Amino acid sequence: MSGQLLALALMLPRDGDLATCEHQARLASRLGYSAVHIPKSRDAQLSEAEVTQLMSAAAPMSVITDDDDNDDDNDDDNQDDATIVRRNDPDLVRSTRAMLTALGDERPVTVAVSLSIGRTRSEAMARADRDPRLVGAAHPQESGIFGTFEQAQQQVLELAQAGAQILLVTVPQELDIADVLAQVRALVVGATPALFNDEN
Repeated sequence: MSGQLLALALMLPRDGDLATCEHQARLASRLGYSAVHIPKSRDAQLSEAEVTQLMSAAAPMSVITDDDDNDDDNDDDNQDDATIVRRNDPDLVRSTRAMLTALGDERPVTVAVSLSIGRTRSEAMARADRDPRLVGAAHPQESGIFGTFEQAQQQVLELAQAGAQILLVTVPQELDIADVLAQVRALVVGATPALFNDEN
């Protein structure tokens, strides 16, 4: 991971069909993301064979089951919540890292947010507004990473400087998803490798 500001993970769409999830997992893997996360609500709908298919598409990345929103009821088995910041808030990241360090807890701090970037802020807004999942507090302009590429890159840098180590993103479901994922990857590493054509 040298030369990379943050490890990068992708939250798969909770309402996406298996082919969509496999396609995005394969793209993320080719681009060097470290993991894909399956929302709990989506994971519950997958058979064991489908999970195996998804893991195969994602290899060599990790496939993790996770919550994709922050309105959980007190879920006892969600013990990693202490390491997850669900807002683009460097001060909150800094205090979370300090709290964990004081407890001797070396687990990485993950920032789990929605993200929308464009050539202009208007384009970033249009991308986000087309995705019905990104409303209210889940809208990237409200709590996530938002704006032009340069603005988003500055936000990612500030999160890394505050102590974040993993960036888990929910991206707008656009037709040019390969370009979106490549742009997000470029936020943490600069120039990205070219994608090969995907058969699915």
